[in-house]
Amino acid sequence: MQIRQTLNSKKGFFISFEGGEGVGKSTQIDLLKKNLINKQFNVLSTREPGGTKEAEELRKFLVTGDKKAWDPYSESLIFNAIRREHINKIILPAIEDGTIVLCDRFIDSTIVYQGLVGEVSEKDLLELHKKYCYNLYPDITFFLDLSPQKGLNRALKRQNTIENRFENLGINYHQKILNGFDNLQKRNPSRIIRINADNSEEIISSEISSFTKKLLNVND
Repeated sequence: MQIRQTLNSKKGFFISFEGGEGVGKSTQIDLLKKNLINKQFNVLSTREPGGTKEAEELRKFLVTGDKKAWDPYSESLIFNAIRREHINKIILPAIEDGTIVLCDRFIDSTIVYQGLVGEVSEKDLLELHKKYCYNLYPDITFFLDLSPQKGLNRALKRQNTIENRFENLGINYHQKILNGFDNLQKRNPSRIIRINADNSEEIISSEISSFTKKLLNVND
């Protein structure tokens, strides 16, 4: 699996955050963003599905409503269309401008949710990513590893309880999601870094910051 796709000369870095529901991705992205800004880096945080104005409109149809609204095949096509626009309009321009991009979910979520769990051919998903999304992969991915029950309990406490379509798919489904990310991390250990999300926010943030400093080759 290719880690970076060279389009012109990439000056910035691309970091993604992955995991099941309620693992704390948004919190850790915010903490890392503040940390990097304090070190004088230009930082952009974004998310999938979303990122562009149009994708944010489509997001509500994907993460809210009936849990059976879309099958995994339809989801994978929609996510790829959204991702292509996200890459073209947000991610690559930022990276090429020297910005560090922090993204809440990217291709790994599609491989796990629609592929390993939804049973869409991983080969087909990777081909779509190669053909339409430039075969772009993050420089590093943080997989926040947390038991599904704890994650769902956290998710239920969030203020935004409307975006619960995936949460409503049940504990067995979310155990498969965790197993899928575990499988993917073991196949890509140099890019996907496992983080114990059962630790405190401070410990998790410190661990993520340590890996990020190595990636960026900076000292405290």
